[in-house]
Amino acid sequence: MPKGELAIFDEGTFEGTIDYQMFTKTSRLDLNNREISFPITLSSNPEKLYVMIQTKYNKSYKPRWRIWLDSFSLTKEFKPNVELDLDDKYVISTIIYDLTPIIKEGKHELIISHSSVNSLELLNVSTISFYRQHGFSTTYRLSSGPLVLSCNERVELELLNKAFLVARNESKFGNLKFIDDKGDLIYVFNLSSDSEELEIQGKRKVIVTLDSKNEKDYGVILASYSFVEVTPRIDLNINSRLDSNSIIFDIKNVSEIKLDKVIINVFVNGAQVHFRIVNNMEKDSNLTIKLPLQQSQQNKKLLINMRVVGIKGSYRRVFDRQITL
Repeated sequence: MPKGELAIFDEGTFEGTIDYQMFTKTSRLDLNNREISFPITLSSNPEKLYVMIQTKYNKSYKPRWRIWLDSFSLTKEFKPNVELDLDDKYVISTIIYDLTPIIKEGKHELIISHSSVNSLELLNVSTISFYRQHGFSTTYRLSSGPLVLSCNERVELELLNKAFLVARNESKFGNLKFIDDKGDLIYVFNLSSDSEELEIQGKRKVIVTLDSKNEKDYGVILASYSFVEVTPRIDLNINSRLDSNSIIFDIKNVSEIKLDKVIINVFVNGAQVHFRIVNNMEKDSNLTIKLPLQQSQQNKKLLINMRVVGIKGSYRRVFDRQITL
């Protein structure tokens, strides 16, 4: 029987969008490598923000660390929300912080400091940011492990329409397999010193099994972030026309909402000739871009590539156009 569980620490329906950022490369902190930092970039003031840190260490040792957000000391104490014995030697822990009261829009650094002859492994550092956005609705379920599967054990996960999972396979001879309820293989985690992120869409039930014949093999599901998004339509009408010695692009916002930003990039024969960011483009508003053709270009075959990105909160849609003259 698998050890541990994926325990829900937050769920509900939110008027807005949710962003996830996961750092899954294993980092080892000790006397030789005492500190590591993780960037946190917030596009606006979050309505809510969690940081999850998952670690592995020798059970004979009680870690001592310090965590900073920029220059602000968050804690000196190591107080896991969950601890689980992997075996007679190692422990995996999960610690969740709610940073909502102290974090704002912009770029930040989360710094973890640990100095000891005993090593502390960071298996997963995740941030989950909630952004209030009118017209968007997100039903979500956030779960943290660890959930440990040993040789030939299996577990069934109930997901919403879309999910991000963080897992790792520490089996020398086995594979951690994710299979849908029809028996089709979704993904295989092979042996790795790092955790991995897996995105699953359109599956409500997923079966996870550790396929191995070695009793010492195991795999770990560290976290599951599952959600259903209802988003307003983002759409741009993009047309082009020639006018004398210029090419003209007409862009109209035919989305259901005002867009926070529209980013425009134009390339001619692979060289960038125009870049623009338009803020707060109203619904049904128009934008015209006129690009003069150089004398040397007028009698040549031109390949024009245009990329336009419509952005609302953390949600974006990309439009690509290609024109040959």
